This record gives sequence, C-alpha cells and structure tokens, in this order.
Amino acid sequence: MKLGRYEVVRELGKGAMGVVYLAKDPLIGRLVALKTIRSAQGDDDEAREFQQRFIREAQAAGILNHPAIVTVHDIGQDEATGINFIAMEYVEGQNLKEVLSQGRALSFDQIGEVIAEVAEALDFAHSKGIVHRDVKPANIILLEGNRTKITDFGIAKIASGGANLTSTGQFLGTPNYMAPEQIKGAPVDGRTDIFSLGICLYECLTRRKPFGGDSLTSISYKIVHEGFPSLREINPQIPEGYEEVVGTSLAKDPAQRYQRAKDFAAALRAVVRGERPVRAEKILEEDTIVTREDRLPTIEQPFPEAMDPVGASMTRPVIAGAGVAAPAIALPSIAPRKPLAAHLRKTITDVRAMPQWRRPVHPLLFFGIVGVLVAALLAGMVTIRRAQPVVPRVDTVAESRRARERQLRIEGNALLRQGRVAEAHDRYVELSKLAPRSPAVTLLVERLGAIRQREEIGKQQLAASQEKLDAGLALYKQQKFSESVPLFQEAFSLNPNNELAASYLKLAQFEIQRIDMERAARQQKKSGRVPPAAVAAGGQQPAPAAAPSVPAQLTTVFASPFADGYIMVRAGAELVTHENLWEEKGRALFRRRAPRTVNVTKQVSASNTDIHVWVVVPSQKIQEHNVIRHSFAPGSSQRLQVTFNASSKTFDYQLN
Repeated sequence: MKLGRYEVVRELGKGAMGVVYLAKDPLIGRLVALKTIRSAQGDDDEAREFQQRFIREAQAAGILNHPAIVTVHDIGQDEATGINFIAMEYVEGQNLKEVLSQGRALSFDQIGEVIAEVAEALDFAHSKGIVHRDVKPANIILLEGNRTKITDFGIAKIASGGANLTSTGQFLGTPNYMAPEQIKGAPVDGRTDIFSLGICLYECLTRRKPFGGDSLTSISYKIVHEGFPSLREINPQIPEGYEEVVGTSLAKDPAQRYQRAKDFAAALRAVVRGERPVRAEKILEEDTIVTREDRLPTIEQPFPEAMDPVGASMTRPVIAGAGVAAPAIALPSIAPRKPLAAHLRKTITDVRAMPQWRRPVHPLLFFGIVGVLVAALLAGMVTIRRAQPVVPRVDTVAESRRARERQLRIEGNALLRQGRVAEAHDRYVELSKLAPRSPAVTLLVERLGAIRQREEIGKQQLAASQEKLDAGLALYKQQKFSESVPLFQEAFSLNPNNELAASYLKLAQFEIQRIDMERAARQQKKSGRVPPAAVAAGGQQPAPAAAPSVPAQLTTVFASPFADGYIMVRAGAELVTHENLWEEKGRALFRRRAPRTVNVTKQVSASNTDIHVWVVVPSQKIQEHNVIRHSFAPGSSQRLQVTFNASSKTFDYQLN
C-alpha cells in the first residue's frame, strides 16, 4: 500500500480523524508517521475550503523546529484515493495517556519536569503565532532518557473542515481538556493551551480529571462554572507548591492564568527544586495577543482637524477595513480655557492684596506652624520607610544545599548512562541524605542498591569459581583425577559460563574412565579370561556394533517465582538448558524484572548419563544442585519438571 510516494509499513493506530501509519520515504529511506485526515464531506466549495485550511495549518505547524515538538516533514494528497495526509517525525515511546492508564509510577519531580518541557515547547509555538488547541495526554509522548515531545499541532483546527462547524455547535478539541473560552466559542490564544496543560498536570498528580461528568453537557458546565477538588484533599503527599501552580493555570479568566507558557514552566521547576512558585509580573509587551479570524480589532483614529472647532486631541473608534467613515457627531461648543500660568499669577496677586497678608504673625503661632510642618515631615518619612519592602536575607546554607543536590543529580545520571552503577549509587545515597522526603530518590537508591548487591554477589561467585578451578588444575597436573573432579564441578556450579572448568571436568572424567578400563584389561589378562564376545573365523574378534545415531530429546520446564537468577541443566557434558529465571519489562528508569516460565527442548545423546540441574537465585541465597541418573533411549522424549515449594523452600524434580 502506498500513499503518495510513501510506502506504508504497518498501521500504528486509529484516531478521530483517520488512521496513522508507519511509512517509509523511498527518496531518503526515512521512517515517518503518516497521519491521514478525512476530508470534508459536502459541496465543492466546502471541499476547497477544507483543502485550503489543511494546507495552511500543516504549513504553519511545519515551521516549528523545537526538540520537544514532533516535526512535520511533508503534506500531500494521494491521487488514487484522495486521502489527505501529513508526514511527521516517527518517534518510539508511549504517550502520557497510556502511561496513566497502565498505572506506571511517576514521581512528583518527574511529573513537574514532563509538564515543564511541554510548556516550554508550547511557549515556542505561541511565539510563532501557533496555538495547539488540543493539548491532552494522548498528544504528549514520553521517550527514553526522560525526554518529552508534543504532537498534532494545528490538527484540531484542520479537522474542523470549515468555519461553519463552530457555528453549528461542534468543538475543536477534546471536551475534558478544553478551556472555558473554547466551550463558549470565545477567541482562543496561548492561554487556552495553558489551561489544557493544567488539566494534564492535575490528572498526572491525582490520576483523575478535575472536571468529570457523565455527559458532555455536565463536563462543559463544570469547566465554565465550577471549581475542582483540591490536590491535597485527594493526596496529602503532593507537594504544596503544585496547588498554587494548578490553581493559576486553571483560572476561569484567561487574564488570571499564566500569561506565557514559559512562566508556567518556571513555576513548575521552582516546585521541583522545593521552592515556592513565584508568578511572573504581567508585562504588556509579552502578553499573548488575542485574535480571532472572523473579527477585526478596533483601533483609534483621530477626528479630522476640520471637525474639531477648538483643536483638541479627541478620538473616536472606527472599524479597520470598514471603508466608510462613521458620520460626524455634533459636539457642544466649549469655551477656551486660560493657561495655567495665568491662573497662578492671578491667585498670587489676589492673596497679596488681602489685608491679612500685611498683619504681623505672633512668634508662638509662627513656631507652632513650623513645628507642625516638621512633625508632618517626620511622620511622612517614617511612613515611607515602613512602606518599603523588606529585602529577605539570602539563606546561603539552603542555596548551597540545593546546588549540591543539583550537582549530585547530574553526576548520578551521567554515571548511570556510562554503566557505572556503584559510583552512581554512592551519589544518590548522598542525595537521599540531603533530600530524604523525595520518593523518587529513595526508589532509585533501592534499585541501584539491589543491582550493586547482585554485582557484588556475582563477583564473589566468579572469584570462588576461579579459586576452585585453580585448585583442580593443580591436582589434574599431578594426575589426581578423582580428587580434581569435585573441584571442577564446584567451579562450574559457581560459574556456569566457565568453559575451562567444563572442559577439564570432561577430561578428568575421561581419564578416570580410561584408567578403569586399563585396570580391568590387566586383570583379565592375568586371569586368562576371554571377554564374552563371539570370535570370528581366523581368530579375529568382530568389530563392535556402531552405537545408535538417533538422539533423544529432553524438555526442561520450570515456572519461576523469582525475579533473578538462572537454571542450568547438563546431560553428561552436553549443555541442555541455561536460561534466566526472569525477564525485563518497561523502559529506562521504569524497567523492572518479572518472573518467567522456562520451557526449553534440546536433543541429547542416547546413552546412560547423569543429569545435573543447577538453580541459582542470588537474592534468595539459593544454590541448588541435583543429580539424576537416567538412560536415554534412541528417539525417546523426556520431560524434566522442576517445581519450587515456597513454604519449605525446597525443589522437586520429576522426569517422565
């Protein structure tokens, strides 16, 4: 299947507007996510309007080049089917909706960082004049390395198909994540996206929506008129700073919200650092400009000078682009006003002409007036001094502690990326002492400690295995084969990957068998007995019959209850099974180990042999080794069932 020049690989999912495919661009060999858009159904004018809107909005989204925004590579229309499509950057990860529905654990710091990255991406888009209109968890993708991307810019507006949709009551966006102005059909801007992102933040923190309901009508009414339940009432462990951030972002009036998405991000990062979020002062030049396609802004235009009989600077409102001026308004005649300097000179002259002005002032009255003026001056100075804000003192100890916390986080993450678990564990242990109330740090210390413990146990086992191997080699060189065999077996049990121990174990057993055969032959020769075998003509013994060449099969089954360790089965010197008892699930920091069922079938030689079974579980300090004597008939199939009794902590082996 092809759409345009793109070769469809497989279907990724279905949405409200169409199907999303994983496709390949044959020109440069790049994988893309191909989002199909259903075209408008109607007359030719409506179809042309949809096509123009589709191209305009997709081109606008294509100019967004930001690390946290999914890039739009191409737009087009398939000639055979007429399907419109957008070719976007293909990223592997889970969207936030899937993460929340799966119940994955997200720490409060991770939630704040994820939403802050999305807010910075939205701020970049708003600076380019583009509003997302459909911010929701399904459009926020979490990648490995704690990176975040937001997708589907302008898709909601493309899906409208035409301006007439809003007039018939249809929405652009997802009802649960819409802002009050979207529901009321008022103009939208960047602050609309901030409201939607605030709902995403609330849902991540509480795992429930702030405005729930059984119908679209009830949800819309709550968004426009009602408040939301307090975060601390739902979960008292949520840091206090998030309450203020959520309240500001979910204000009903856009003027009361964060005016820029970057202010939203700055407040979240302050909460992550353990500081109180400070809302940025409103700056006129940086306010988001409210626009609407079907309305033109009102501007002020001065009256012509001919209409102003007194030359005053008066204005009247006109509509931009109206083309016809409003009729002139008759104004009442106003007498010209005298200059202020003339009024001042006249007032001083009148005061000097008053008879009281020439009368002498009594000294007590004079000094009383001066005293009152001085007292008033002092009172004013005290009032001004008290009105001055008190500059808080900088807590240098707290600042240095926060700086050390940031440094330890950065160093620990860098060491984890390099695979240096022990050093990363030391950094996070020190960080846990500085931030003992951080659940994310505590969880990470526990996980790294378990990994470090497993590594230490593994190193001890490897050292012990090497020690046993060296002792066995010393005995083997002295031709003490019987004494070397137990050492080689123990070395191999401690480290099943020690091929040298396995090889010398096989050689020692062979030497023991050879010595036994030679001893038996010498005894037969002394006694003069002939082996019970038919003698052919001419005194020659017939050649022994060839061993059967048909192998047998051995199936190993073990339903493991453990999240670490391995099981190994050997039939003589043949390795039948060497499997981990666990499997990894999740990605990055959310990766965890889960028990698995081992079911392995392998061919073995048909012979009488010993079956050795090892079960090693470091976390439970289990090192089980069992030997089963069995004879494999040619072409036979055997099943080895291993079970573990948790109450008695013993293993049971059944071979049938």
